[in-house]
Amino acid sequence: MKYKEFELIMSSFNCDKNCPYCTAKITQWPTVDNKLELLPVRLAELRDKGISFRYFILSGNGEPSLYDYETLKSILDATRAVNIFDEKRMQTSGNLFFDDKKFNLMKDDFMFEITRTDFDSERDMKTLGYRRDYIHSQNFPNASVRLNYVMLKGKSFDEYIREIKQYIDTYPNIKTVSLKTLNTNTRNTDISNPRSQWILAHALTKADSDKIVRKMSEITPPTVKDEKFFDRYEWVYNGVPITFYTKKLDYGYSNIVYYGGNLVDYKLNPIKLKTECSR
Repeated sequence: MKYKEFELIMSSFNCDKNCPYCTAKITQWPTVDNKLELLPVRLAELRDKGISFRYFILSGNGEPSLYDYETLKSILDATRAVNIFDEKRMQTSGNLFFDDKKFNLMKDDFMFEITRTDFDSERDMKTLGYRRDYIHSQNFPNASVRLNYVMLKGKSFDEYIREIKQYIDTYPNIKTVSLKTLNTNTRNTDISNPRSQWILAHALTKADSDKIVRKMSEITPPTVKDEKFFDRYEWVYNGVPITFYTKKLDYGYSNIVYYGGNLVDYKLNPIKLKTECSR
């Protein structure tokens, strides 16, 4: 059975950014012991059940690169011990690119996911609350990068496209671009918090999905409409895929989250594994 993502979400809540839409602060997951000693066990169990994944995602309610070297190495070793991932990604604020030792540890196995709201560095740093533009760091050009491009209001669709092309043309190590809308709350319907309200005021959301697909397809038809996971579109510019997940199904569909030693969904419910035999 092939799943979309296995996400290792850490529970530190430490970050060197101050994103106004911070997912960790919106969802308010409980602080837990990460129990990383169980990660190799859980991965081996999945392998033995014949379960594999398109992606391993090292994420966190906080910035994962702020964990110490030995912690990151234990995660790397656990993923190397099983052969169930097509691709491995590490989500990062960019802090990692300033740490040679950690960067060199992870760079051969992982693609690094960065999130930007603007091609202009000063505007991006102001919006997302950080002080050092990692995209101009010494290590950044040596990284394999996935750009998560957050679509904010106040720009025309032509401006979105122009900026995406600027990224691809300027940084050849950007291997793929993902168009991102923002979720007001992934656990429940409460949007009274200031971060959800910021999203409603400043960002495109799930409600804009059809418009995004239509506008992108006016430029070029999608080369891929994913029939297995139902919500993935792909376009190509200069050989670089530009993808968009419409999230029309329940958030986290086809994903498994490792949180505190347990396998759960995005609402922290225990997940019932599907295997080929149980379909």
